[in-house]
Amino acid sequence: MFVQHSVHIDRPIEGCARTLARGPKRWFPGVRDKNEYAVGPRVAGIAVRKKVTVEVGEAVQSGSWTEVPLTWKASFPERLFPKMTGKVELAPVDGRITRLTVNGMYEPPLGRVGKELDDVLMRKVAQATVKELAESIAERLESSLR
Repeated sequence: MFVQHSVHIDRPIEGCARTLARGPKRWFPGVRDKNEYAVGPRVAGIAVRKKVTVEVGEAVQSGSWTEVPLTWKASFPERLFPKMTGKVELAPVDGRITRLTVNGMYEPPLGRVGKELDDVLMRKVAQATVKELAESIAERLESSLR
């Protein structure tokens, strides 16, 4: 399944790209030790977090675009949650606005039962998680450039 969310950051792309290249501890929310992070959506204003292990690749620039590959999977119980493979992308909208997009692909766990759960619930949770992640990263990038 593919999930994606984009937000605009009220800062030029150059500063956003520099912060992204400095590593995830500067921009990935919920930092823990050993590449462990807390991700998840807000439900009725309450954060529902799951501890995940995140692997973040090197920032790659192509023209005015920057992207960082990332993968995350649940720390425990690993088999009950999908592994997400995706990326964080930065692109200029104009000279002072940057578009940040977080997208990813996952395969529901647990075979046919997992597919049915995905249709009913997990896809909505994945979409909400990616939305929350994109907005949190954007907030961290914007505040780091003030």
